[in-house]
Amino acid sequence: MAKQNASNPDTEIAELVTKHVNNLDDKGKLQLPDDMPDWQKHVIRSEKRQRDAQSELGKTQAQLRSEQAEKSVLLDAASSIIPADFQLSEDEIRQLEEIKYKDPDTYRLRVNELESKAKSAQAEKLKELTTKASEDAANQHMAKSRTTVLAEFRDANPELVITDDVLANDVPPRLLAGANAGTYTYGEYLEKVKAYVGTGKKIPGADDKGPNLHSMPGSNTPGKGAAERQGNKDLQKITF
Repeated sequence: MAKQNASNPDTEIAELVTKHVNNLDDKGKLQLPDDMPDWQKHVIRSEKRQRDAQSELGKTQAQLRSEQAEKSVLLDAASSIIPADFQLSEDEIRQLEEIKYKDPDTYRLRVNELESKAKSAQAEKLKELTTKASEDAANQHMAKSRTTVLAEFRDANPELVITDDVLANDVPPRLLAGANAGTYTYGEYLEKVKAYVGTGKKIPGADDKGPNLHSMPGSNTPGKGAAERQGNKDLQKITF
């Protein structure tokens, strides 16, 4: 009995990706056949983005390790550098010089105090600068990551028009606030955007005729009060 070779979908997809994922033009843009099914294009583009993201992540991690080592050396060196004048005013420096020989003990205590104060000020400033640098690096990494996630989302949802203008002006800010706060991922945020934009706002159609006046209380004959008011309005139109 002959043994049949069943095709493996995973193997076929892997071969498809391997064949096309490196088909790039001179600008590094992925080139795919026009007659290729959309789902195959989506698979190949997603794999290309994932590989690029992994490569970028590896470079970022290596850079972070290098920068961390450099920062440690710089922090140690900077903490030992004390300004010669302790950032004192000219009057303060003159007063310090006056007691240098008159009262050496007081002078040394004063210098130690100034050195400690200068080191504390430097450490606080360095902490502020390194914190800002770390935050800037994290924001840049997040922006790159979100760009990749958004591109994949657009490929997977070609029927939706999710432009930067739509995200900025047509989507409630509270949705992005949740992603920024870490309540959910940026991908989950885009799913919320999809649900919001896909639902849309109700626009009155041909069947929406507004309130039915025939169903409202009242009659065709005006009441006594309405007749009197109408008479007053008519008299006001008369010119004497």
